[in-house]
Amino acid sequence: MELLFESRVNLSGYSGHLSFVQHRPEIHPEPVLVGDTFADGKGLTIYGTVLRDGGRLRMWYLAMPQDWDYKRDMSSTAYAESDDGVHWTKPALGIVDHGPGPNNLVNISLHCPSVFMDPDSPPSHRYRATGCGYPGLFMGHPDITEGGYYTSHSSDGLRWTLDSPRPRWPSGDVITSMYHPWQRRAIIAMKFTPRVGRIMRRSIHTAEFKAGDYSDAVSALYADEFDDVCAAVRGHASGDYYGMGMMAAGSGTVGFLWNFWHDLPYTGDAYFGLYGTSDVTLVYQPEPGGRWFHVPGRPTFIDHAALPWTSGWINTASCPVEMGEEHWLYFSGTPISHGFYLDPRWQVVDRWAEWTSRYGKGGITLARWPKWRLFGFESDPDGSFAIDLGPVARPSELLLNYITKPGGSVRVELPDVQGRALADAVPLTGDSLGGKAAWKGGTAIAPSAGKRVLAKLHLDVATVYAYELRAIP
Repeated sequence: MELLFESRVNLSGYSGHLSFVQHRPEIHPEPVLVGDTFADGKGLTIYGTVLRDGGRLRMWYLAMPQDWDYKRDMSSTAYAESDDGVHWTKPALGIVDHGPGPNNLVNISLHCPSVFMDPDSPPSHRYRATGCGYPGLFMGHPDITEGGYYTSHSSDGLRWTLDSPRPRWPSGDVITSMYHPWQRRAIIAMKFTPRVGRIMRRSIHTAEFKAGDYSDAVSALYADEFDDVCAAVRGHASGDYYGMGMMAAGSGTVGFLWNFWHDLPYTGDAYFGLYGTSDVTLVYQPEPGGRWFHVPGRPTFIDHAALPWTSGWINTASCPVEMGEEHWLYFSGTPISHGFYLDPRWQVVDRWAEWTSRYGKGGITLARWPKWRLFGFESDPDGSFAIDLGPVARPSELLLNYITKPGGSVRVELPDVQGRALADAVPLTGDSLGGKAAWKGGTAIAPSAGKRVLAKLHLDVATVYAYELRAIP
């Protein structure tokens, strides 16, 4: 469905009392996956991906093996499977020889690996991955001789081949990727750290994968003065962007932005945020190549303080998955803050590394919400706005994702279409993820002979989140 981004250029005619609102997800209170084997005995994080594939859920996550010494970042990628999204198994794969016995490690061998499936690739390259690599990385890929972001491919998602021994993009350590079926391309979001506002700030750049090629990266989201205000009201010094999960949403894209709230002191001559915590907020891009927007006020979507064991740090998977009538976004959390066991020179303090090993483990859990309900327009008590649906080529129906309060309704008029006036509209009530706009004469919208069709929505104590113009079979 098409989400009702506030900045959509096909929206107009606002009247009455309308507010642009953000939906709150439900947080699963317990971890669905924890580090409990030699392969992930010191912890795990969803620096990775969950995908629906062949009737099951498949997870690729960054594992912290029992013999990891905290001195270097790790590149050990583990794999898990689930039928219901809550109960996960870690199959013994026999791919990576590490530890005392069989494990669930795969050989991506990149830090922060993300996986997507490309329907246009040959079977040998059906699975694609992005990640960070550099010499000296714990369990790093043996062919890597310089630091940067790398790409890889696989036929089964388990056995991987590096696309090139040279990085596709320079810099950074956090990279996510996801496939956008409506845009027929993959989108890659990667961290760069330019100087912004007197300090070095982590920022988001994006690239695309299309027709077998990865593009160069372009700037997407840079922290600004308001991020420092958001940090200050949360009790921190400043803020930047650590990474971003993404979701395909009709012709647009939603980003799940990892906000890093810095605590003092800054480190190094360039002033760099090392200490602090994180929250997730929503951003969106209405069309391919367009500007990324924050939700007004930048309200928190997932709060690190929501659960005791996520109180130090959280970050999301590269994309959510559909589970029945919901979207599920997996995220990892830990009770320790960023930089907890490092001194201001970024050197490991053995005492606090040992403490982390004993008491600082978190896990992976999920946030869930009704499909396509991330933000929308709410009337209090009444209001209206118009959607330009464009020309209608075939008989179609207008589907709406909405919820109404008691006594409320959503009515739709097509001002220029006979028999589809407001007086003919059948009120939509209750709660629906895809209710059909209806009139006394039915639900069909006739072809418009090249003319653009305007739909005006009238809301009475109601909220509309998304819409879809669907051709009638």
